[in-house]
Amino acid sequence: MMLSGSLLSALVALAPALPAAAQVRNGGATATTLVPSLGAQGALIPALSAGSQPSLRASSLELSAAPAFAWLATLPIPVLPVAAPVVSAQLDVRTAASFPVLAVKPLALHSLQSLLPGRDDGLPEAEHVYDGALIDAGERVADASGVKLSIPLGVRKVQVAPLNDRSAVGRVIPRVGANIDLHNKLSKRLPFLQPLDAFIYSDVHNNQFVGLDLSKRPENVEAIPGLQPHEIATIKKIQAITKDLQVLVREEGQTPDLVVGGVVTELKRVQFYKDDHVSVKLIRANAQIRAHARRHGLGRGAVVLDVFDVEKAVPERVEAEIQEAVKAVPEVGFERVYVFVGTELKTYSRGRDGSFRLDPAARPFTAAAVQDFTPSFVPSALAGASLPEMTTIVREIQEPSRRLRAHGISATVTVYGSARIQSPEAAKTGLAKVAAEIGWRPKDAGGKRRLAEALSNIQTSKYYRIARELGALIAQGGRGKVAVVTGGGPGIMEAANRGAFEAGGPSVGYNITLTSEQNPNPYATPGLGFTFEHFVTRKMSLRYASMGVVYFPGGYGTLDELFEVLTLIHRGKMKRVPIVLVGQKSYWNKILDFAELAHQGLIALDDLSLFTFAETADQAWKAIVSGQTPAARHPAARP
Repeated sequence: MMLSGSLLSALVALAPALPAAAQVRNGGATATTLVPSLGAQGALIPALSAGSQPSLRASSLELSAAPAFAWLATLPIPVLPVAAPVVSAQLDVRTAASFPVLAVKPLALHSLQSLLPGRDDGLPEAEHVYDGALIDAGERVADASGVKLSIPLGVRKVQVAPLNDRSAVGRVIPRVGANIDLHNKLSKRLPFLQPLDAFIYSDVHNNQFVGLDLSKRPENVEAIPGLQPHEIATIKKIQAITKDLQVLVREEGQTPDLVVGGVVTELKRVQFYKDDHVSVKLIRANAQIRAHARRHGLGRGAVVLDVFDVEKAVPERVEAEIQEAVKAVPEVGFERVYVFVGTELKTYSRGRDGSFRLDPAARPFTAAAVQDFTPSFVPSALAGASLPEMTTIVREIQEPSRRLRAHGISATVTVYGSARIQSPEAAKTGLAKVAAEIGWRPKDAGGKRRLAEALSNIQTSKYYRIARELGALIAQGGRGKVAVVTGGGPGIMEAANRGAFEAGGPSVGYNITLTSEQNPNPYATPGLGFTFEHFVTRKMSLRYASMGVVYFPGGYGTLDELFEVLTLIHRGKMKRVPIVLVGQKSYWNKILDFAELAHQGLIALDDLSLFTFAETADQAWKAIVSGQTPAARHPAARP
């Protein structure tokens, strides 16, 4: 194929950690903006001039960027050809009859380069921007204008840049090296090719590859520089089936010919009477597709074989030679093989066992189902995985600590525990309701289970009371300098926040959006309630500046936090602070038999001194104030 030359990889700077809106509570009223969401729907953030501090109003909250970004303009950040729009697009998948339709919601700044005064991303202005972070193979995405596009598996973003003049061509295809001929010829023919778009595909590493689009003007296939006559003939056959086609610009290293229906595709000409071996053609095509896919982290592609010199293909022969090629290569880089004989098209699809068979039911030139991908090449889990935005990660780390300092907080006490534990009042009301509905001696299994749960809620509600008392003690003892920090949800978290809130002390809630249980409680100090997108940043914030951590009975989440803190302290990755387990020792011995771990030599006996027990709020607070955990052995420890 013709298109030669190399594309420059883009270096995208990390986006700034602009502060985000937090949950604001005043009594029972709650106004919530997710921490990762900086802007109101559809809002654009203007470029910064040196030393400026932009503000953006989201709902009723005004956000200001701090500190100033003047120093960034002095950084030696290379400006290479890269697509860097001001606004990213978050896509929600909604299933339609044939293709999922993706609604676009403008979010936040895409890159730091957008903020730097006097800097340009080097590319023509994109007509459409598609975000493929949530897209699997075979799906189509729509931008804000409703234009749909099939995107290769593994591509994270596509920019559609119109090539309106020579300068636009130069920015997409630099006039250097082997690209000089392509650049010159394309620039000269540009007036006859309008409209012509360049598709800039970005992978997970922000490396780009480029395709010249033929969907608007299929007849441009005759004029695209460098296409060979046999390639033009094959492309015209494909265009009779689908117009969704881009001609790939060659990179350094092997590059396939096309992107067809969102699938990277290689073309090969076959002449049976000249004893062309299909297997040899497929092995060569496989090498090109694999090299490109490995470079950009893509899924499997496709191969088109155009048989020129016979009137009718022999399916058995083609299938046998495909199997021969598959056996000869270490990794198969294609998912389908299309065979044209004249205008007749046959599709051979790869099955779960790795073999290819004639597939009359396959929709030609569409991506194969994701579940058919196997780990022998690029695992679908890897190619389809979305990476978190660095802007969100940095913001969720920096913003909470900034807010704590702004409120004059010097230290925190973190309280963990079950979201399911009810207040004594709620537990009593629940028991009375169950008793009224089914009585005190239900006979059926369901009724007995409901009554047992209601009685259990009465028993565990004592922990709600203790957590509430502990929150009040921390608020009173800390005198406004020590904040109670929880996960911001119901149950024990609500109780600790409530105790501190009612006692007039700072109360911090680090909520996270979950499918169940994790609804924010209304007892966070205004300005100190947050909603996180990522567990990892939430965990870091929960432990930040902690002078003690307290664990009430809880489930997987509570135990996860307990073992993580124990591990961090044990391995010296976190400063040693008091770890208090609230409840009877017999309860914790039953739930977690640390002594057995020590008995088996899996932990040292000294490791049992990392935590202590408390049955009352006063005991827990005294353990924290002491600044160290008693070194007494676990009661069940064996010599």
